Amino acid sequence: MKGSPAQATLPGTLVRPPVTPRVFTLKHSAAFDGSGYPIFTRRWEAQGETPLHEHLFYEIVVVESGTVEHFSAEGVRKLHVGDLIVIKPHIWHQYKNPRNFGIVNCLFDRRILMNQKTFFSLVESAFELFVRPAGPSAMVPPVFLHASPAQRERINQIVNDLLRERREKLIDWEAALLVHLQDLIILISRLYHGIFPQEERSLSDETRDFCNEIVMYLESRFREKISLADLSKKFHVSASYLSRVFKRRMGMGLIDYVNRLRVEEACRLLSTSDWSIARIAGEVGYDEIAYFSRRFRHETGQSAREYRKAATTGVNV
Repeated sequence: MKGSPAQATLPGTLVRPPVTPRVFTLKHSAAFDGSGYPIFTRRWEAQGETPLHEHLFYEIVVVESGTVEHFSAEGVRKLHVGDLIVIKPHIWHQYKNPRNFGIVNCLFDRRILMNQKTFFSLVESAFELFVRPAGPSAMVPPVFLHASPAQRERINQIVNDLLRERREKLIDWEAALLVHLQDLIILISRLYHGIFPQEERSLSDETRDFCNEIVMYLESRFREKISLADLSKKFHVSASYLSRVFKRRMGMGLIDYVNRLRVEEACRLLSTSDWSIARIAGEVGYDEIAYFSRRFRHETGQSAREYRKAATTGVNV
C-alpha cells in the first residue's frame, strides 16, 4: 500500500485561498453531455492538475488509482486509492502533482435532493453532509473519508450504475440516477458516521422533521419577503421556538439561511447569465442593491463583480 489513507478532517489551523478561486458550474462541467440533467458522473483515468477553483454544485470524488496532492483550506493532503472527498458548494480546492491519478466524480445540483424530506429524516449523516450549510466557505475544507476494499467494491458498483444510466439513457433513466445517487450518499454517510459518531440527538424526530419542512419551504420561497413572525404564524409555533430549533438544526439563524440561499442563487445567475447585478439582486429577493452587495460580500468574501470575473466558461474540472 502506497502511503496512508486520508484521515477525516479535524479541527486545526486553516488557510485562506492564496488567489481568488475560479468558479465552475455544473453546466460547464457537463457541457459535452448535453442532457441538462443535474446529476452527472464521469471517470477520469488520468486526471491532471487543476486551477484553484470552487463549484456551484456538490461533488463526490472517489480516488481509483495513483496519488495526488490536494490543496484546500486545511492545507495539502496526499490522496491515495480508496479516498473519498465530499465537496460542498463554494469550497475551494486544487489538485497538484498527480501521479497516474484516476478518479470518478459525481457532480449534482443540491436542489435535486431538496424535496427528499423523508430521505434526509432517515439518513441523519446525509443531512449533515448534503443539506446543513458549511461555515464561512473560505475557511472550510472538504470532508475526507476512506473506504475499505469491500466498501470500494460497492462504491464501484454504484458509480458504474450511474455511468451506465447516464450513457444509455433508457426509459426512466433520470429516476434511476437519483436512486443510485441516494445509494452512494447512504454509503458515504455510513463512512462519515464511523469517523464522526453522532452524539445523542438533542432534537426529537418530530422536531427534526418539522425543521426539515421549514427548510423545504424556504428552498422554494426564498425570493419572497420572509419574516420570522410570518413563518411562525404559518407553521403555528412561537417565533422564539422556531428560531431556537432551526438554529440548532441548521447551525445558523433562519434569516441568515434565507440570505445564504439568495446569495447562492445570485452566484448561479452571475455565472450563467449576462443579467446586470441590479437585476440579479432583484431576482433573488433584494429590493436594495446596497444591502445585496453587503450580504454577497459577507457570504462569499468578494463583490458580485469580482465573483462574476472569477467565473469561467467552457472549462471542465
